[in-house]
Amino acid sequence: MSKIKPALILGALGLFSFTAQAENTLNATHQQQLSLTLYQNGLGFVRDTRRTDLSKGQNDLAFEDVSTQLIPDSLLINTKGIEVLERRFAFDLLTPQALLDKAVGKTVSFRKFNSVTGKDDIISAKILSTKNGVIVERDGQIQVGQPGQLMLEKLPQGLRAKPALLASLNAPKKASFELGLAYLSNGLKWHSSYSAELSPDGKSVNLRSWANLTNTSGTDYKNATLSLAAGQINKKTVRKNVQMMARSAPQTMMAMDSAPERTASPPQALGGLHLYSLPHKVDLAHKETKQVQLMAPMSFKSKRVLVRQFGPSYNAISHQVLAVHPNIEVSFTNASNAPLPTGIVRLYRKDQAGELQFVGEDRLKATPKGNEAKLHPGQSFDVTLKRSQTEFEFNGKHSFEAAYKVVIKNAKDTAETMRVSEAFPGQWKIEKSSHKTTRRENNRAIWEINVPANGQKTLSYEVNVRTR
Repeated sequence: MSKIKPALILGALGLFSFTAQAENTLNATHQQQLSLTLYQNGLGFVRDTRRTDLSKGQNDLAFEDVSTQLIPDSLLINTKGIEVLERRFAFDLLTPQALLDKAVGKTVSFRKFNSVTGKDDIISAKILSTKNGVIVERDGQIQVGQPGQLMLEKLPQGLRAKPALLASLNAPKKASFELGLAYLSNGLKWHSSYSAELSPDGKSVNLRSWANLTNTSGTDYKNATLSLAAGQINKKTVRKNVQMMARSAPQTMMAMDSAPERTASPPQALGGLHLYSLPHKVDLAHKETKQVQLMAPMSFKSKRVLVRQFGPSYNAISHQVLAVHPNIEVSFTNASNAPLPTGIVRLYRKDQAGELQFVGEDRLKATPKGNEAKLHPGQSFDVTLKRSQTEFEFNGKHSFEAAYKVVIKNAKDTAETMRVSEAFPGQWKIEKSSHKTTRRENNRAIWEINVPANGQKTLSYEVNVRTR
């Protein structure tokens, strides 16, 4: 039995050794500064500064620990006087399957334990195919299946343990240089969420805001300066990134982390965006979601009413009686000095025992400072509306008059304010009404009616509608 030369041995489950890459490798330990800007559409902007020693003339560098979802043609390299000769992306990853694929068409050695001799046998075979299994030619016969552990003298060219950005630079002198990378990446996103506590009378709300950060970009970001961009940006980039071009993409798994209590500085306007910058550095690992407090707690005056909008077809006689529960609406004016990004608001209020209870949630629309926010966390169980048509008459082909009645019943021990709105087509006019309309907007007539505790009110009105 001949001695086995040092080699790469590929078994059924993995690699046992491998050789080092030849390039000057710059990984996360070379980072001098790391900054992230996360957008709400799943895009991130990474600025990564690394320091290394360069020789005069051409230097071949491999930047590791970059995002595997890096968008290649977004890359910017700030070399401060150093010429960039070439840049490319190496994403052919070092895996057992990749080693087998690289050996197709070649005669290679396999090691297999011989239970009779108690020693390893060395088997030579030519790999014919690795599609859906391994097929080899051995001793003039075709064999399905790998005859043993694959042994290689060296790694095939181009395989890497992890994706890397490769760059050839021409340095004017031998010295230590800072090299800046900037690129867009998928797999980095954030969204805001809120918790709101309503006062017992519904006249005030305390609001806390959180930024939820998610990293599925394939790399960790440590000690990073973090900015969060709120608003919509156009994204025309074709979704073709390093991770998608690699042989296999990591699965997405989320892990919740505890949230620091420090908040972002007041946002700055940036074009059509608002930029929130955190005052502290952040670690954001791959496959992690964490929360950071976005803004300091805020308190606003609020208003709670019940709302229901009607608006079925108005051009026919109807004998239908529509019975519904109204929606609860909580509104407040953003009196803070910062806009409120869109996000889910979860509302809470204390019960009679003083225990905090969850009472519903709704999505807050992006709300600039000074604008009104409206939330609809659920429906009122004890209040009902019954709406029916009492009269209908055509005045012509495109004109009619109709009368409606809305009975509002309140089974609660407290009075409720009920806002009823009716939407009409074309030109219209309320001819008669039991209650004064409070306003007209978006082709709607709106009434606000106070309904006593354990009582009812009836809204009746006549409308003249011209559809053309």
